[in-house]
Amino acid sequence: QDGNRGERMIQSSCAEPSGLSSKCNENHGVTKSDFLSAFEVDDEAGIDVEITSICPGKTKTPVENKGKSYEDNGDIRTRENASTPSRKRKGDDSVNFSMRLRPRKAQEVVLLDADAHHSESAEKPTTKRDAMKIYYPSSEHSNSIELSHDDIKCLEPESLLSSTIMNFYIMYLQGPMSSISTQRGKYHIFNTYFFKKLEALKSKVDKPSYFLNLRRWWKGIDIFQKPYILFPVHADTHWSLVIICMPAKEDQSGPIILHLDSLKFHNSRLIFSVVERFLKQEWNYLKENGSLAECPIRETVWKKLPHKIEKKPIAVPQQENEFDCGLFVLYYMQRFIEEAPERLHKKDLSMFGKTWFQPEEASALRKKMKTLLHQLFEE
Repeated sequence: QDGNRGERMIQSSCAEPSGLSSKCNENHGVTKSDFLSAFEVDDEAGIDVEITSICPGKTKTPVENKGKSYEDNGDIRTRENASTPSRKRKGDDSVNFSMRLRPRKAQEVVLLDADAHHSESAEKPTTKRDAMKIYYPSSEHSNSIELSHDDIKCLEPESLLSSTIMNFYIMYLQGPMSSISTQRGKYHIFNTYFFKKLEALKSKVDKPSYFLNLRRWWKGIDIFQKPYILFPVHADTHWSLVIICMPAKEDQSGPIILHLDSLKFHNSRLIFSVVERFLKQEWNYLKENGSLAECPIRETVWKKLPHKIEKKPIAVPQQENEFDCGLFVLYYMQRFIEEAPERLHKKDLSMFGKTWFQPEEASALRKKMKTLLHQLFEE
C-alpha cells in the first residue's frame, strides 16, 4: 500500500493484460541473478534456483534440484526443504502470484479502494425530492427530528437502523397518533444519545459540575415519580434497551433496572453500572438540594435507595438475523408500554419471556415505519 492507502500492483512493461509476459516461452532469457534480484536476494545467500516456465496451462512438473524450487502449473515459489508442504493462500493463483513479482523496470498501476468508487446515486443530479427535509413532529418543536429521503434508506431490507430513524419513532411513540399515546403520563423515553452521556460521567474529573449540566436532559421531569424510564443503548453496531421501573409507594422494594437485548450481545453488567450510577447521582442531588416536593417512594426505601436498586437481564424474543436489533428495541418499547401495569411489581416480570411475541412482529416494523415516513413526506 502506498501513502494514500491505494493498493499498488507492479505490472511488467512487457506484460499482457492478464499480467503474464507477452513473450512467455521456455527460454525467455531470465537468469538466476534476475530471479533473485526480483526478490532482493544476493547471489551469496546460497539459495539454489532452477528457472522454469511460468506460462499457464502447463501440467505440474517436479523439479529435481534439492527441493529448493518447484513449478506448479506455472506458479513458481522457493522453499528451503522439499519435504515442507506448499502453503498456498486461499484465492492465490499463478496469475496473481506473477503480479506480485517486482522486476526492475516496471509500470505502476494504482488501484483505488473499492469504497472510493462513486455510487450510481452519487452521480445522479440531486432532485428537489431528494433535497427535501421535514421536521417531526414540527419545525417549532424543541426536540424536532430533521429527516431527509436519505434517512429512509436504512429501512431497506438487511439494513441497520440509524439514530435519526430510531429517534423519529421514539418521538412518534410519544405523539398523539401512537397506540400508546393514552399512556403518556406513566413513562418517559430518552433518545439514542442519552446513554452515551451517562457513560461519560465516570471519566469526568468534575463529576458534580458535569451532572448538573446533564440534568437539563430531564428538566421538568421527576425521574423518581415516573413509573417507567426507557432509553436505547448503542454500542458495537448493536441496539439494546434499558427500562427503569420505579416502585409504588407501598412497596418495600427499590427501583428495578431491566436490560432487554435481542442478541444477548451487550454486557448487561456494564450497562447496569452506568444506569445505577445515574440513579445514585440523581438521588444524591435531590437529597442535598431538598427539591423533592413529595417522596415518590416509601420513606424507608428512599433513605437507603442506593442499596435497594435491583438489576435484571430479561429474556425476550430474539431476532433471527443480524440487522433487526433497532426494530426489536422500538418494538420492545411499544409492546411494554401497551402491556405494563401502572407500577411494575416483581411478579409482573412474568409478562416477559422468549414467547412474549413472535419475532416477525418486530421485523414488520420496518415496513410500517417506511410507509409512515413516505406519508409524512407526501403531506
